[in-house]
Amino acid sequence: MQYSFVQFRRQSQISLALLAALMVSLAFLGSPAQAQTYTLLYNFPGGSKGLQPGDIVVTSAGSILGAAYYDNCACTLLFNYTNGTETVLHRFTEPYGYEAEVPQGLLLSKDGNTLYGTTQYGGKQNGVCAGGTGCGVAFSYDLITSKYKTMHQFQGPDGASPIGIQVLDSAGDLFGVTNGGGTNGTFYEITAAGTEKVLYYFGPAPDGMWPGWGLVRYGGNYYGVTIGGGANTCYNGGCGTVFKVTPSGKETVLYNFTGGSDGLNPNELVGDSKGNMYGLSRAQDNTTAAVFEITSAGAFSIAYNGSYVSQIRFIIMGTNGSLYASSSGGDVSSCAPDGCGQILQLTPTGGGNGTVTVLHQFDNTDGSILNPFQDLVLHGGVVYGTTNYGGSSNDGVIYKVKP
Repeated sequence: MQYSFVQFRRQSQISLALLAALMVSLAFLGSPAQAQTYTLLYNFPGGSKGLQPGDIVVTSAGSILGAAYYDNCACTLLFNYTNGTETVLHRFTEPYGYEAEVPQGLLLSKDGNTLYGTTQYGGKQNGVCAGGTGCGVAFSYDLITSKYKTMHQFQGPDGASPIGIQVLDSAGDLFGVTNGGGTNGTFYEITAAGTEKVLYYFGPAPDGMWPGWGLVRYGGNYYGVTIGGGANTCYNGGCGTVFKVTPSGKETVLYNFTGGSDGLNPNELVGDSKGNMYGLSRAQDNTTAAVFEITSAGAFSIAYNGSYVSQIRFIIMGTNGSLYASSSGGDVSSCAPDGCGQILQLTPTGGGNGTVTVLHQFDNTDGSILNPFQDLVLHGGVVYGTTNYGGSSNDGVIYKVKP
């Protein structure tokens, strides 16, 4: 049975109650929290103004753009938060299968005037994608003219459920991956003129199958992970891979996960300007098994598998070899049994070891990260993020943390 990202994400939200006691004790093994660095910027009020925000970008002027749900429906919106005020930019409305929904992978153009993104579902219903929800779209939003545009509606054979942040090249072309469609996911290009073409079809095994959150661009090539497939078999099928693909569509599997100490089903890859890439692999209980490191040449190692690793849910690149992570754990008095979540700074020191600093522990009044995902961005040396719950209305917040 195909192991889709949607299934993976839902399974990753399974309660960690059996690990709660262990997490409580581990939550205090790092460096002390630096509460004075945390600033709550905005409490989402719910209703038509939005709730459960996520997936933000920060403009050069300091505005925060992101996505959120709104009202009591499967409706989502794009927002702009500037100097204490939230403005709704665009609304994605019901019904399923006819409107794009759940914006993700937000990306600014180099001039900062255009916002790009995708949705896993939505677009024209064609009966190909499951549940009649549509196969997803790629979109743009002109921040100068306030105009939304559907750039491409995926149809299934050319991909379905686009995932992760697209990469914009110097010619204005967008490159991205879909978790489904094609054979077992696709690597695609959308030109500046709006034409989409599939450059590579993933799978079947021993190739990677079902790309996860990516991409990373380095040296003119693109790097990412697949949740399934690969040369090795795990309890749920293939163990997953790290891959490289050229702009012309030539793909190489750089690493095959084994399901051992390296984990399985990698679901994220991030990288810096020097070709250093880090990602997360999973254990069988869907907690994080390891933070791994891989070079553009395919040299693989475990960057961190210490006491905090099972709590880590999402990472971004920091500076000087550090990573920032959103995690479960923290204050269990307000959010039993797994805590309200916390923000970590992780500096790998070799051999799976690392220095972990707890930058902030949420207590629900200032936010609560339940099932944290794609909720951090580094801008000007400051970590910005969102929580999907907590705050004055329990509808989530925007915050910043200065490490």
